[in-house]
Amino acid sequence: MKYKDGVLMTLTVTKWGGAKKLEAQDLGLKADEVPEFMRLGKKLLIPKEEREAFVQTENNARNALERASFPFPVGGARFVPNKVLMKILQELEAYKRVYMDLAASFRDRYHLIREDMLAKYPEHRDKLEPFYPPVQLLGKRFSFEWAVFVIEDASYQAKNGEDVAAAYEKFKASLETQFDKFLSDVVIDLRFQVQETCLKIAERVKAGEIINAHSIGAVHRMIDKFKTLNFIGDQTIESKLEELRGQLNGGRSAEDFKDETARQALREAAEAVARQAAEIG
Repeated sequence: MKYKDGVLMTLTVTKWGGAKKLEAQDLGLKADEVPEFMRLGKKLLIPKEEREAFVQTENNARNALERASFPFPVGGARFVPNKVLMKILQELEAYKRVYMDLAASFRDRYHLIREDMLAKYPEHRDKLEPFYPPVQLLGKRFSFEWAVFVIEDASYQAKNGEDVAAAYEKFKASLETQFDKFLSDVVIDLRFQVQETCLKIAERVKAGEIINAHSIGAVHRMIDKFKTLNFIGDQTIESKLEELRGQLNGGRSAEDFKDETARQALREAAEAVARQAAEIG
């Protein structure tokens, strides 16, 4: 079991949506005049770019967490290997500062944003104005938090009785089964990423396409990511990737891969890694 090779992490981000459900009467219709196949959308209380700033920051944070972790089959958590934990914590701290600065700026400008929106649509003022919350409540609508959990083996005390002991053993067996499946999925996911990148570079060589700095950089990034996230100890692929890196190092640049001998050596190394990555089980 590799419980101690990482932690579980959840990221929770909240925001004021700045919108309310659109009702039939907002469009001058009765409820029964809206066909069943239609679904009314929302009425926006703030410009969409205001909301998008929060959405983009949240997406950036979630993408950073996803790049450094694996989906865990319990509670929507992410499994973060220990070797990247401090890095992702620093990144999340940075995104939190950006997010909360956006929230503070929004609160400071809330009155102006509200009045500008109402002035822009004076004929709809009565449909919008009641749905703006007091500025004092906005502070509670924005948050950016994460939680870290350590997985431990289920344990029990004998004094809890036979039934409780049996239940704990059942919990433990279930957790081990889920974790074993998770590890299997991690192997497949990591190897698929390796295989995909290596086949792409091999196909470029085979098709006679130029091997440019971007192509070389993609291979280096894939190798670095594998080594960083390889908490499962897949040494077979890691050693093959080091051989592939050897074809890219030694002072070689994209210019060097105009040479056919160097191109074919790169292709063979990439294909060898792809074949090895496909051998699972």
